[in-house]
Amino acid sequence: MTDVQSAIYVYGVVLASDRTVIASEGVGREKTGIRRITHDETAALVSDLPAGALAAARDLRAHWSVLEEAAARTTVLPVRFGTVMESEEAVVDDFLAPNAERLAAVLAELDGKVQLTVKGFYDEERLLRQVVKETPEIARLRERVQTLPEAATYYARIQLGELVAAEVDRHRARDADLVLGRLEPLAVAAKAESPTTEDAALNTAFLVRRDGVDAFSDAVQRLVGELGDRVRIRYVGPLPPYSFADDEATLASGAWA
Repeated sequence: MTDVQSAIYVYGVVLASDRTVIASEGVGREKTGIRRITHDETAALVSDLPAGALAAARDLRAHWSVLEEAAARTTVLPVRFGTVMESEEAVVDDFLAPNAERLAAVLAELDGKVQLTVKGFYDEERLLRQVVKETPEIARLRERVQTLPEAATYYARIQLGELVAAEVDRHRARDADLVLGRLEPLAVAAKAESPTTEDAALNTAFLVRRDGVDAFSDAVQRLVGELGDRVRIRYVGPLPPYSFADDEATLASGAWA
């Protein structure tokens, strides 16, 4: 969290020619409205940040709200949550001007495109039943572990855990390949993230042209029907291109973050 007497909060970057009106109130206790600070071809979406600390949960939601409202109608490069600069001059001198060419290039590259994120989650009990059913070796070892004293099955339990983990990884790879096979042809680019929880099946961000969002969404719905109860799909978007923006270009150097 950041505490300053008077500062500028930065949300993202758009083309200077963009005139999209942002109604979201932005971060901070006192809502001052979203405005632009322009330099050459680019403009930073900002709001004034009066004295007072940022409240992480509330203001993170406000930060996302500004970016997602902008992304619904224009191309915006997101800046990291908590990026605060001391003045309008600092926004220009320390961020927009030094990165002018790169920011303009990334905006041009991402023009007319949005991020759509597809996440998949397993029902862990259902998945385990499927793994046991499909893998006789696991079924036999599991039965042995359940019928013998715990002290006598120490190494068997380790082996069982390793076999189950390997089989779950195989399921993840298969389901991720299925999703990519259906959706990647409808996207400009795709980036897969490694699973971070036991029940995670997949987490992939797709960069999609705005005029292709409906076709992409239809394909996701067909996947939901194909996967059934085996994988629960969470589909989010359109979003700013969080996974496809240039981190170095969109992180305000010299900022408190």
